[in-house]
Amino acid sequence: MKTVWLVLVCAFLAACGSGSKEGSGTGGKVMTPDQVTATARLQIASQGPTADAVLYAAQFTLHLPQGVTLPTSTEGGLLPPGVLVPAPSGSYAGATYLPATNGSAASVQVNITHPGGFTVGPLATLNCSVSPGTDVAATSFTLEAFSARDGNGIEIPEITAHLALLKQ
Repeated sequence: MKTVWLVLVCAFLAACGSGSKEGSGTGGKVMTPDQVTATARLQIASQGPTADAVLYAAQFTLHLPQGVTLPTSTEGGLLPPGVLVPAPSGSYAGATYLPATNGSAASVQVNITHPGGFTVGPLATLNCSVSPGTDVAATSFTLEAFSARDGNGIEIPEITAHLALLKQ
């Protein structure tokens, strides 16, 4: 009886192992998935001498690290909706993307205003595209020419900017 079972098991295994005349699997080729572009969310915030310091506008230029880009609309490097999201409710935000050239990194020029003013804290979130294999940190981005303004358009030098990488 044991011999019959052994023969049946061997026949079953032989039947399962054969079948295709095409050969096995991928013919020895390794299948690799397509590289997917990641997204990094960078928060730009203001900080001041007191938590209740009020500003009405902020302007700055943000230089992006290599491998980080922004989607643009078809004309003039303007960012489409959802790429730059202003934090204070009721704020107006505008930005122009300048792609990298041989001599300079990609950058984005940003203006954020609010007719009623807002206290220091988060200004906006920038949703960036990150090339596969690129590691990014908040310190990879460079903020230049940050300017906070009061209701009369006068610069408030005590208010500065801070960058934080929310998610990559």
